[in-house]
Amino acid sequence: MQRSPQPTTDNLAILDILGRAGAALFADFDSERIVQQVTDSSRELTGAAYAAYFHNLVDESSGRLGLYTLSGARRADFEGLGHPRATQIFAPTFDNRVVRADDVLADPRYGHNSPHHGLPAGHLPVRSYLAVPVVGRSGAVLGGILLGHPEPGRFGEHEERLIVGLAGQAAIAIDNARLFEAAQRELADRRRVEAALAASEMRMEAIANSIDQMIWTTLPDGFHDYYNARWYEYTGVPAGTTDGEEWNRIFHPEDQPQAWERWRHSLATGDPYEIEYRLRHHSGDYRWVLGRAQCMRDGDGNITRWFGTCTDIHELKVARDQLRDFNETLEARVQARTEELMLAQEALRQAQKMEAVGQLTGGIAHDFNNLLTIVTGNIGITQRAIAAAGVNDPRASRALDGAMKGAERAAALTQRLLAFSRRQPLAPKPIDVDRLITSMADLLNRALGETVALETVTTPGLWRTEADPHQLESAILNLAVNARDAMPDGGKLTIETANANLDEPYTALHAEVAPGSYVMVCVTDTGCGMTPDQVQRAFEPFFTTKEVGKGTGLGLSMVYGFVKQSGGHVKIYSEVGEGTTIKLYLPRLLRDVTIEPEPALATGLEPSVRRETVLVCEDDDDVRAYTVECLRELGYRVLEAHDGPSAIRLLERQDVPVDLLFTDVVMPGMSGREVAEAAQEIQHDLRVLYTSGYTRNAIVHGGRLDPGVEMIGKPFSFETLARTVRNVLDRGRSERVLVVEGDDQVRGLAVEALASSGVPSEGAATAGEALGKVRAARGDYAFVVIDAELAEALVAELRAQHRCLAILVASDGPDPALVERYADDRCIAIIEKPYTAARLREANAALAAR
Repeated sequence: MQRSPQPTTDNLAILDILGRAGAALFADFDSERIVQQVTDSSRELTGAAYAAYFHNLVDESSGRLGLYTLSGARRADFEGLGHPRATQIFAPTFDNRVVRADDVLADPRYGHNSPHHGLPAGHLPVRSYLAVPVVGRSGAVLGGILLGHPEPGRFGEHEERLIVGLAGQAAIAIDNARLFEAAQRELADRRRVEAALAASEMRMEAIANSIDQMIWTTLPDGFHDYYNARWYEYTGVPAGTTDGEEWNRIFHPEDQPQAWERWRHSLATGDPYEIEYRLRHHSGDYRWVLGRAQCMRDGDGNITRWFGTCTDIHELKVARDQLRDFNETLEARVQARTEELMLAQEALRQAQKMEAVGQLTGGIAHDFNNLLTIVTGNIGITQRAIAAAGVNDPRASRALDGAMKGAERAAALTQRLLAFSRRQPLAPKPIDVDRLITSMADLLNRALGETVALETVTTPGLWRTEADPHQLESAILNLAVNARDAMPDGGKLTIETANANLDEPYTALHAEVAPGSYVMVCVTDTGCGMTPDQVQRAFEPFFTTKEVGKGTGLGLSMVYGFVKQSGGHVKIYSEVGEGTTIKLYLPRLLRDVTIEPEPALATGLEPSVRRETVLVCEDDDDVRAYTVECLRELGYRVLEAHDGPSAIRLLERQDVPVDLLFTDVVMPGMSGREVAEAAQEIQHDLRVLYTSGYTRNAIVHGGRLDPGVEMIGKPFSFETLARTVRNVLDRGRSERVLVVEGDDQVRGLAVEALASSGVPSEGAATAGEALGKVRAARGDYAFVVIDAELAEALVAELRAQHRCLAILVASDGPDPALVERYADDRCIAIIEKPYTAARLREANAALAAR
């Protein structure tokens, strides 16, 4: 690349050239002369051998840009070459970019377009190249100044700046010239329009004498003395008839009184006449016309004649009447829609109010449940201590029983508030609602008593839903008890199910409802009913229509919170004296699932016979002390930590593996979830049991417990703690085996072999079926045997739900890749086919030893 030469023109000469160019540019309004001046000045400023100006006008057929002016060369030098194309070195100028090349023949952007891959034959010798866009006020590129020289390296930054400045002056001058030319064209157009208007007025005067319009005139007293041919043609009245009976005969009788009265008023006052009436058409039909008349006066103001017209407006009149009817209908619909929107706004305000109450409830639940855990726990310890000491003090026993009942009522109230605020952790499962309601019949009958008749109406082909079955049972029971209280003299309670579709018009009126398919549970009573105000407030916490002391006002609030947290909708229909209907809508479960029965878990008080080790992590000292004492009383070896880091340090120092981490969810610093994840990095097969009075989002997302999570809610009793800890530790220690194999014959033989050797087993043909069985059993299998072809899709899902579930992957032969894939998981082993029941048991024993 050559160094840019020194400017070829000194500063005084440059100023002189620019001054002359500016004076010429701004004194001229001819575009052609302006562009030529710019081209000549550009060449003179830079010392270019050639200069050209191209307008930014593209030939659509060839994509070429047209040459406008030249300097330093003849136009004939370019005519044989044709117009330049929008090439990589030429086109950027017209995209508002400066192009400068010391040697175009060496520039990588040059020479890529056929048929020329260099300078075309006969082209002016150009090596140095400079192109600058000329940009108008609007930002559009008006054209480009192109400079060339046969020697390389003739244009540097100095020449570029000069031409950029000149291009700015050129743009202003070209814009001014174009504005001047536009103004000249506008003046010429205006003159042509004025001339055309004068001619048009002359033509209109001639047309007015032969217009195809019903035209009539009258004398000052109103006598019709003229109708044009169009009048006679339209009405069918004999030609020449001007007034009298023929006029009255074609005038609709119902319109004559008003029309004649208005006409007499205009004759007396000279006011313009205008009225709509019906005239008989020559076809015999009456059609609506618009009659207008204006008086003509002489110089003294006297009326000399009335000039009138009649215009057929029948179609317009009919359309206008239809439009009026449509507008009336539209107004009625708008009014109805407005009322619907007002109802929707009210529903939204109600939802927002209840959401605010729910947030307040969730905020206090954690601390309150901790306090209740301490209260109920210490009452329980005292009761067991008195019983163990053999002390028989009825008064003390009654006092402790009363205190326990009060604490349990407080815990129930807190749980209902959490349900209302949608903060309770749900464990949703696929549910057959008809089966669930049928199984509740005995419970409902006992709750309703003998004076209330119960009827259940099921629906064949009822869709499945996914919800927490225990919470749904509680919601239905709450509705039944409320209905019973509304029927003190007896009555009838009907529970029915149905498939329902909530469309967009309905959901637009109800906050937090999405259109779609739902499973509906409808509970109807024949009780006293509710007023509209009571219906409006029915779901508010602590609102009740019962007498003082007869209810908490949280039953319907709990139902509302549960349904909303499950993604559903609740609607009340009630009239005073006519009873109440409450409809629960739960989202339809669209995927196909198999509903498995609940696994049998521990129900009694089971102490530890193996002296398992439990690590308790709880930031509240009193709650931790109570928990530790209960676990030690049950025979467990207990380690305790007041926060997450302490728990991790304890775990790292243990020589004997810890069997269970029992941790609070909400703690300062590290949450319970973070403690569990860090602990399981140290001890992979560590089981975790969470506890909390308010879970927030650590282990609950979308209102649901995360897969594989076990939790006990605060406050918990001694018995509940014992049962839950035992269930978590014993899960997976059953003798059951699950065989996942796509080949029916292989699966059948494996299940049969295990069963004949005394091992209870079952099979699954697909990954989906296997996941359903493991989920239903909550991982309670001794081990799972999975065919290698199904393992890749299934193992990750199983491991996400159960970190320590034993898995045997069965391959057709030695498979190093399979071994490497699962090498880091201590709870997975590889076994080769064909296998026997004995080999499966041996592989599982080896896996347990690992």
